[in-house]
Amino acid sequence: MVGYLGRRIALLVPTLLGVSVLAFSLIHLVPGDPAQVMLGERANARAVAELRHEMGLDQPLPVQYWRFLSAALAGDLGRSIKTREKVSVEMTQRFPATFELAVAALLIAVGLGVPLGVLAARRRGGWVDAAVMTGSLVGVSLPIFWLGLLLLLWLSVGVGWFPLSGRIDPGLAVPSVTGFLLVDTLLAGRLDSLFDALRHLALPALALGTIPLSVISRITRSSVLEVLQLDYVRTAWAKGLSERVVLAKHVLKNALVPILTVIGLQFGYLLGGAIITETIFAWPGLGRWLLLSVQARDFRAVQGGVMLVALVFVVVNLVVDLLYAVIDPRIRLTGDEA
Repeated sequence: MVGYLGRRIALLVPTLLGVSVLAFSLIHLVPGDPAQVMLGERANARAVAELRHEMGLDQPLPVQYWRFLSAALAGDLGRSIKTREKVSVEMTQRFPATFELAVAALLIAVGLGVPLGVLAARRRGGWVDAAVMTGSLVGVSLPIFWLGLLLLLWLSVGVGWFPLSGRIDPGLAVPSVTGFLLVDTLLAGRLDSLFDALRHLALPALALGTIPLSVISRITRSSVLEVLQLDYVRTAWAKGLSERVVLAKHVLKNALVPILTVIGLQFGYLLGGAIITETIFAWPGLGRWLLLSVQARDFRAVQGGVMLVALVFVVVNLVVDLLYAVIDPRIRLTGDEA
Protein backbone atom coordinates (compact mmCIF):
# COMPACT_ATOMS: atom_id res chain seq x y z
CA MET A 1 0.00 0.00 0.00
CA VAL A 2 2.89 2.37 0.77
CA GLY A 3 4.40 1.80 -2.67
CA TYR A 4 1.03 2.37 -4.31
CA LEU A 5 0.58 5.64 -2.40
CA GLY A 6 4.11 6.77 -3.25
CA ARG A 7 3.61 6.26 -6.96
CA ARG A 8 0.32 8.16 -6.93
CA ILE A 9 1.89 11.09 -5.05
CA ALA A 10 4.84 11.11 -7.46
CA LEU A 11 2.43 11.60 -10.35
CA LEU A 12 1.20 14.84 -8.78
CA VAL A 13 4.46 16.66 -9.51
CA PRO A 14 4.43 16.46 -13.34
CA THR A 15 0.68 17.09 -13.34
CA LEU A 16 0.96 20.33 -11.39
CA LEU A 17 4.02 21.36 -13.41
CA GLY A 18 2.07 20.89 -16.63
CA VAL A 19 -0.85 22.90 -15.25
CA SER A 20 1.50 25.73 -14.29
CA VAL A 21 2.93 25.84 -17.83
CA LEU A 22 -0.55 25.90 -19.36
CA ALA A 23 -1.87 28.52 -16.95
CA PHE A 24 1.12 30.77 -17.53
CA SER A 25 1.09 30.35 -21.32
CA LEU A 26 -2.65 30.76 -21.88
CA ILE A 27 -3.01 33.87 -19.73
CA HIS A 28 -0.21 35.55 -21.70
CA LEU A 29 -2.11 34.87 -24.92
CA VAL A 30 -5.05 36.97 -23.73
CA PRO A 31 -5.04 40.34 -25.56
CA GLY A 32 -4.19 43.41 -23.52
CA ASP A 33 -1.35 44.84 -21.49
CA PRO A 34 -1.62 44.60 -17.67
CA ALA A 35 0.49 47.74 -17.28
CA GLN A 36 -1.81 49.66 -19.60
CA VAL A 37 -4.84 48.34 -17.68
CA MET A 38 -3.38 49.54 -14.39
CA LEU A 39 -2.45 53.01 -15.62
CA GLY A 40 -5.47 53.58 -17.82
CA GLU A 41 -5.91 54.30 -21.49
CA ARG A 42 -4.57 57.86 -21.22
CA ALA A 43 -1.21 56.84 -19.73
CA ASN A 44 1.81 57.79 -21.86
CA ALA A 45 4.11 55.18 -23.36
CA ARG A 46 7.00 56.00 -21.02
CA ALA A 47 4.96 55.38 -17.89
CA VAL A 48 3.65 52.10 -19.32
CA ALA A 49 7.18 50.98 -20.23
CA GLU A 50 8.49 51.81 -16.74
CA LEU A 51 5.69 49.85 -15.10
CA ARG A 52 6.25 46.90 -17.43
CA HIS A 53 9.92 46.92 -16.41
CA GLU A 54 9.02 47.14 -12.73
CA MET A 55 6.66 44.16 -13.06
CA GLY A 56 9.14 42.17 -15.15
CA LEU A 57 6.82 42.06 -18.15
CA ASP A 58 9.60 43.15 -20.50
CA GLN A 59 11.51 39.94 -19.80
CA PRO A 60 11.30 36.90 -22.14
CA LEU A 61 8.44 34.53 -21.31
CA PRO A 62 10.73 31.67 -20.16
CA VAL A 63 12.38 34.07 -17.68
CA GLN A 64 8.98 35.26 -16.47
CA TYR A 65 7.80 31.66 -16.06
CA TRP A 66 10.88 30.68 -14.07
CA ARG A 67 10.40 33.64 -11.76
CA PHE A 68 6.72 32.71 -11.31
CA LEU A 69 7.52 29.04 -10.63
CA SER A 70 10.35 29.83 -8.20
CA ALA A 71 8.18 32.22 -6.22
CA ALA A 72 5.20 29.81 -6.27
CA LEU A 73 7.35 26.99 -4.85
CA ALA A 74 8.31 29.36 -2.04
CA GLY A 75 4.64 30.09 -1.38
CA ASP A 76 4.66 33.56 -2.95
CA LEU A 77 2.13 34.03 -5.75
CA GLY A 78 2.77 37.73 -6.01
CA ARG A 79 0.39 40.63 -5.66
CA SER A 80 -2.79 41.17 -7.62
CA ILE A 81 -2.31 43.71 -10.39
CA LYS A 82 -5.84 44.99 -9.85
CA THR A 83 -6.06 45.26 -6.04
CA ARG A 84 -2.35 45.17 -5.05
CA GLU A 85 -3.25 42.62 -2.37
CA LYS A 86 -1.37 39.34 -2.04
CA VAL A 87 -2.89 36.73 -4.34
CA SER A 88 -2.56 34.06 -1.65
CA VAL A 89 -4.57 36.21 0.79
CA GLU A 90 -7.34 36.87 -1.73
CA MET A 91 -7.56 33.19 -2.60
CA THR A 92 -7.69 32.23 1.07
CA GLN A 93 -10.60 34.62 1.57
CA ARG A 94 -12.62 33.35 -1.40
CA PHE A 95 -11.81 29.66 -1.64
CA PRO A 96 -13.96 28.57 1.37
CA ALA A 97 -17.09 29.97 -0.32
CA THR A 98 -16.40 28.02 -3.52
CA PHE A 99 -15.50 24.88 -1.60
CA GLU A 100 -18.71 25.01 0.43
CA LEU A 101 -20.73 25.53 -2.73
CA ALA A 102 -18.99 22.65 -4.54
CA VAL A 103 -19.40 20.26 -1.59
CA ALA A 104 -23.09 21.16 -1.21
CA ALA A 105 -23.68 20.63 -4.95
CA LEU A 106 -21.82 17.30 -4.81
CA LEU A 107 -23.88 16.15 -1.81
CA ILE A 108 -27.06 16.89 -3.76
CA ALA A 109 -25.70 15.09 -6.82
CA VAL A 110 -24.54 11.99 -4.93
CA GLY A 111 -27.45 11.91 -2.49
CA LEU A 112 -29.98 11.87 -5.32
CA GLY A 113 -27.97 10.47 -8.23
CA VAL A 114 -26.82 7.19 -6.67
CA PRO A 115 -30.25 6.10 -5.30
CA LEU A 116 -31.96 7.10 -8.55
CA GLY A 117 -29.39 5.18 -10.59
CA VAL A 118 -29.81 2.06 -8.45
CA LEU A 119 -33.60 2.35 -8.65
CA ALA A 120 -33.50 2.74 -12.44
CA ALA A 121 -31.25 -0.30 -12.79
CA ARG A 122 -33.45 -2.43 -10.52
CA ARG A 123 -36.57 -1.38 -12.48
CA ARG A 124 -34.92 -1.62 -15.88
CA GLY A 125 -37.34 -1.15 -18.76
CA GLY A 126 -40.15 0.17 -16.56
CA TRP A 127 -41.59 3.63 -16.17
CA VAL A 128 -39.24 4.42 -13.26
CA ASP A 129 -36.21 3.67 -15.44
CA ALA A 130 -37.62 5.78 -18.26
CA ALA A 131 -38.39 8.67 -15.91
CA VAL A 132 -34.91 8.66 -14.36
CA MET A 133 -33.14 8.47 -17.73
CA THR A 134 -35.35 11.20 -19.21
CA GLY A 135 -34.76 13.40 -16.19
CA SER A 136 -30.99 12.86 -16.37
CA LEU A 137 -31.00 13.74 -20.07
CA VAL A 138 -32.94 16.94 -19.38
CA GLY A 139 -30.71 17.80 -16.42
CA VAL A 140 -27.45 17.44 -18.35
CA SER A 141 -28.87 19.49 -21.23
CA LEU A 142 -30.04 22.50 -19.23
CA PRO A 143 -27.63 25.48 -19.33
CA ILE A 144 -26.62 26.48 -15.81
CA PHE A 145 -27.19 30.18 -16.46
CA TRP A 146 -30.75 29.52 -17.63
CA LEU A 147 -31.55 27.18 -14.73
CA GLY A 148 -30.04 29.60 -12.21
CA LEU A 149 -32.10 32.51 -13.49
CA LEU A 150 -35.22 30.35 -13.54
CA LEU A 151 -34.69 29.30 -9.92
CA LEU A 152 -34.19 32.92 -8.91
CA LEU A 153 -37.35 34.07 -10.68
CA TRP A 154 -39.43 31.21 -9.35
CA LEU A 155 -38.21 30.59 -5.79
CA SER A 156 -36.71 33.97 -4.86
CA VAL A 157 -38.61 36.67 -6.71
CA GLY A 158 -41.83 34.67 -7.14
CA VAL A 159 -42.55 32.94 -3.82
CA GLY A 160 -39.75 34.50 -1.75
CA TRP A 161 -38.57 31.26 -0.16
CA PHE A 162 -34.88 31.89 -0.80
CA PRO A 163 -32.71 35.02 -0.90
CA LEU A 164 -31.49 36.44 -4.18
CA SER A 165 -27.74 36.59 -3.62
CA GLY A 166 -24.82 36.43 -1.20
CA ARG A 167 -23.85 33.91 1.47
CA ILE A 168 -25.69 35.32 4.48
CA ASP A 169 -27.84 38.25 5.57
CA PRO A 170 -25.50 41.09 6.70
CA GLY A 171 -27.42 41.42 9.96
CA LEU A 172 -26.75 37.77 10.83
CA ALA A 173 -23.05 37.67 9.96
CA VAL A 174 -20.74 35.85 12.39
CA PRO A 175 -17.00 36.33 13.06
CA SER A 176 -14.84 34.47 10.54
CA VAL A 177 -12.75 31.82 12.26
CA THR A 178 -12.22 29.15 9.62
CA GLY A 179 -13.53 31.03 6.58
CA PHE A 180 -16.14 28.30 6.08
CA LEU A 181 -19.39 30.04 6.92
CA LEU A 182 -21.35 26.94 7.94
CA VAL A 183 -18.58 25.88 10.29
CA ASP A 184 -18.25 29.37 11.75
CA THR A 185 -21.98 29.59 12.48
CA LEU A 186 -21.79 26.27 14.33
CA LEU A 187 -18.72 27.39 16.30
CA ALA A 188 -20.54 30.57 17.27
CA GLY A 189 -23.65 28.61 18.27
CA ARG A 190 -25.80 30.76 15.98
CA LEU A 191 -28.50 28.47 14.62
CA ASP A 192 -30.38 31.40 13.08
CA SER A 193 -27.28 32.33 11.09
CA LEU A 194 -26.75 28.68 10.11
CA PHE A 195 -30.30 28.42 8.79
CA ASP A 196 -29.93 31.67 6.86
CA ALA A 197 -26.61 30.53 5.37
CA LEU A 198 -28.22 27.27 4.24
CA ARG A 199 -31.05 29.21 2.60
CA HIS A 200 -28.49 31.29 0.70
CA LEU A 201 -26.60 28.13 -0.29
CA ALA A 202 -29.60 26.09 -1.47
CA LEU A 203 -30.33 27.60 -4.89
CA PRO A 204 -26.75 27.97 -6.19
CA ALA A 205 -25.95 24.43 -4.98
CA LEU A 206 -29.03 23.06 -6.72
CA ALA A 207 -28.21 24.88 -9.97
CA LEU A 208 -24.57 23.78 -9.87
CA GLY A 209 -25.35 20.19 -8.90
CA THR A 210 -27.88 19.46 -11.65
CA ILE A 211 -25.41 18.30 -14.30
CA PRO A 212 -23.32 16.14 -11.91
CA LEU A 213 -26.55 14.61 -10.58
CA SER A 214 -27.54 13.59 -14.10
CA VAL A 215 -24.10 12.15 -14.89
CA ILE A 216 -23.84 10.23 -11.60
CA SER A 217 -27.31 8.72 -11.96
CA ARG A 218 -26.54 7.45 -15.47
CA ILE A 219 -23.16 6.01 -14.49
CA THR A 220 -24.66 4.37 -11.40
CA ARG A 221 -27.40 2.76 -13.46
CA SER A 222 -24.91 1.43 -16.01
CA SER A 223 -22.52 0.08 -13.36
CA VAL A 224 -25.28 -1.53 -11.27
CA LEU A 225 -26.80 -3.17 -14.36
CA GLU A 226 -23.43 -4.73 -15.17
CA VAL A 227 -22.99 -6.12 -11.65
CA LEU A 228 -26.56 -7.45 -11.53
CA GLN A 229 -25.70 -9.87 -14.35
CA LEU A 230 -22.83 -11.54 -12.44
CA ASP A 231 -23.07 -15.05 -11.02
CA TYR A 232 -22.52 -14.19 -7.36
CA VAL A 233 -25.47 -11.77 -7.44
CA ARG A 234 -27.74 -14.46 -8.86
CA THR A 235 -26.45 -16.78 -6.12
CA ALA A 236 -27.35 -14.16 -3.50
CA TRP A 237 -30.89 -13.94 -4.89
CA ALA A 238 -31.10 -17.76 -4.89
CA LYS A 239 -30.17 -17.85 -1.19
CA GLY A 240 -33.27 -15.79 -0.47
CA LEU A 241 -31.48 -12.67 0.72
CA SER A 242 -33.59 -9.53 0.87
CA GLU A 243 -33.40 -6.97 -1.92
CA ARG A 244 -31.89 -4.40 0.41
CA VAL A 245 -29.05 -6.73 1.46
CA VAL A 246 -28.30 -7.83 -2.10
CA LEU A 247 -28.24 -4.30 -3.47
CA ALA A 248 -26.27 -2.75 -0.61
CA LYS A 249 -23.81 -5.52 0.23
CA HIS A 250 -23.27 -7.34 -3.05
CA VAL A 251 -24.23 -5.02 -5.90
CA LEU A 252 -23.51 -1.43 -4.94
CA LYS A 253 -20.23 -2.22 -3.19
CA ASN A 254 -18.86 -3.91 -6.32
CA ALA A 255 -20.20 -1.18 -8.60
CA LEU A 256 -18.50 1.65 -6.70
CA VAL A 257 -15.27 1.94 -8.70
CA PRO A 258 -16.74 3.66 -11.79
CA ILE A 259 -19.12 5.63 -9.58
CA LEU A 260 -16.22 6.95 -7.48
CA THR A 261 -14.36 7.84 -10.67
CA VAL A 262 -17.13 10.04 -11.96
CA ILE A 263 -17.71 11.58 -8.50
CA GLY A 264 -14.04 12.61 -8.32
CA LEU A 265 -14.15 14.08 -11.82
CA GLN A 266 -17.40 15.90 -11.12
CA PHE A 267 -15.97 17.48 -7.97
CA GLY A 268 -13.15 18.93 -10.04
CA TYR A 269 -15.72 20.18 -12.53
CA LEU A 270 -17.71 21.80 -9.73
CA LEU A 271 -14.67 23.71 -8.46
CA GLY A 272 -13.68 24.92 -11.90
CA GLY A 273 -17.16 25.33 -13.33
CA ALA A 274 -18.68 27.43 -10.55
CA ILE A 275 -17.91 30.69 -12.37
CA ILE A 276 -21.33 31.01 -14.01
CA THR A 277 -23.20 29.97 -10.87
CA GLU A 278 -21.25 32.37 -8.66
CA THR A 279 -21.83 35.21 -11.11
CA ILE A 280 -25.60 34.64 -11.31
CA PHE A 281 -26.05 34.35 -7.55
CA ALA A 282 -23.40 36.99 -6.65
CA TRP A 283 -21.59 34.29 -4.68
CA PRO A 284 -18.30 35.72 -3.33
CA GLY A 285 -16.18 32.74 -4.31
CA LEU A 286 -13.09 31.85 -6.28
CA GLY A 287 -14.86 31.44 -9.61
CA ARG A 288 -16.33 34.95 -9.65
CA TRP A 289 -12.99 36.34 -8.52
CA LEU A 290 -11.22 34.54 -11.37
CA LEU A 291 -13.70 35.90 -13.91
CA LEU A 292 -13.11 39.47 -12.72
CA SER A 293 -9.35 38.84 -12.77
CA VAL A 294 -9.47 37.65 -16.38
CA GLN A 295 -11.48 40.72 -17.38
CA ALA A 296 -8.93 42.95 -15.64
CA ARG A 297 -6.00 41.06 -17.27
CA ASP A 298 -4.76 40.30 -13.75
CA PHE A 299 -2.54 37.39 -14.78
CA ARG A 300 -1.03 36.85 -11.34
CA ALA A 301 -4.44 36.29 -9.77
CA VAL A 302 -5.50 34.01 -12.63
CA GLN A 303 -2.33 31.93 -12.39
CA GLY A 304 -2.70 31.54 -8.64
CA GLY A 305 -6.39 30.67 -8.85
CA VAL A 306 -5.86 28.08 -11.58
CA MET A 307 -3.01 26.48 -9.63
CA LEU A 308 -5.17 26.26 -6.50
CA VAL A 309 -8.06 24.62 -8.37
CA ALA A 310 -5.62 22.20 -10.03
CA LEU A 311 -4.05 21.32 -6.68
CA VAL A 312 -7.43 20.56 -5.10
CA PHE A 313 -8.45 18.57 -8.18
CA VAL A 314 -5.37 16.32 -8.14
CA VAL A 315 -5.65 15.82 -4.37
CA VAL A 316 -9.28 14.74 -4.78
CA ASN A 317 -8.27 12.30 -7.50
CA LEU A 318 -5.49 10.98 -5.25
CA VAL A 319 -8.08 10.31 -2.55
CA VAL A 320 -10.27 8.56 -5.14
CA ASP A 321 -7.30 6.39 -6.19
CA LEU A 322 -6.73 5.39 -2.58
CA LEU A 323 -10.41 4.56 -2.16
CA TYR A 324 -10.11 2.28 -5.20
CA ALA A 325 -7.45 0.30 -3.36
CA VAL A 326 -9.62 0.11 -0.23
CA ILE A 327 -12.74 -1.01 -2.09
CA ASP A 328 -11.02 -3.41 -4.48
CA PRO A 329 -7.76 -4.95 -3.11
CA ARG A 330 -6.96 -6.27 -6.60
CA ILE A 331 -6.13 -2.71 -7.69
CA ARG A 332 -3.66 -2.30 -4.85
CA LEU A 333 -2.05 -5.67 -5.51
CA THR A 334 -1.71 -4.95 -9.23
CA GLY A 335 -0.08 -1.61 -8.46
CA ASP A 336 2.35 -3.22 -6.00
CA GLU A 337 3.36 -5.86 -8.51
CA ALA A 338 4.04 -3.20 -11.13
